[in-house]
Amino acid sequence: MGDPPHLLIATLGTKPQVVTTAVDLLLTRGYPLREVRVLYSGGEHGPLAPAVARLREEFAAHLAYQPLAFHLQPIPGSAGDLADVATEADAEAAFRAIYRAVLAAKRADPNHVLHLSIVGGRKVFAVYGMATAQLLFDDDDSLWYVLVGGEFFTSERLHPELGDEARLVRVPVLRWGTISPMLTDLSQIDDPFEAAERQRELQLREALDEARAFVLGALTGAEQRVVELLVREGSSDADIGERLSLSPRTVEQHLRAAYRKAAARWEMPDVTRAQLVALLNLYYRLRG
Repeated sequence: MGDPPHLLIATLGTKPQVVTTAVDLLLTRGYPLREVRVLYSGGEHGPLAPAVARLREEFAAHLAYQPLAFHLQPIPGSAGDLADVATEADAEAAFRAIYRAVLAAKRADPNHVLHLSIVGGRKVFAVYGMATAQLLFDDDDSLWYVLVGGEFFTSERLHPELGDEARLVRVPVLRWGTISPMLTDLSQIDDPFEAAERQRELQLREALDEARAFVLGALTGAEQRVVELLVREGSSDADIGERLSLSPRTVEQHLRAAYRKAAARWEMPDVTRAQLVALLNLYYRLRG
């Protein structure tokens, strides 16, 4: 079997060189790109029209790009193509466009290896590109930032040459599907805001289940009573001891045991008083 298909999705600003530079550097690194999709605002006649036209011409003429499928995708807004990002609704439209472009590629071919370049266009595109990667990326997918500078940047040449300031910087992605297996079904949701809300709900449920299992399964009855007063009321050792008819030293011993068990449960080097409260606060708050 050959290499899986590699696809680059890039956002476009006024400088088309950031798109062609990303393509060139990915090809130079040996990635078997087969397709490039470019997202842009303003439609065919907006301020990015010259950049759009130049990219269209370059992908049609440049020899190294002949094997590549090339698509220009205007970002849809509430009424036609998105003109710019001037309102919250515009920003939401941009997020949906980036998210759905990645989601569509994954649904079209689950074997796609995705590269997402987030340097072009408004800064909010980069933010939403990172959020999309967190929600939808798999292990082999990559998020990139293209750095161009010096004479190459000012010349606006499309292809970097030896000595030009042009680099691809891989952006680390903390994928939600890796953090929690419960979050892997986010790829079935078409809307990024719904996916983000689903993510929040699943995280809360998982945190609650984990805290419940710890309290009921790892702590002794005496430790539970001490920990509950600590978390619910923020009581001092002396106050907890007075409420439970225990010496402050006994309370301290119970809490130390709880810290040690929590560190083992959550795979932390150690757990402090404040950290234990944070880990268990949701459980006791919802327990009533």
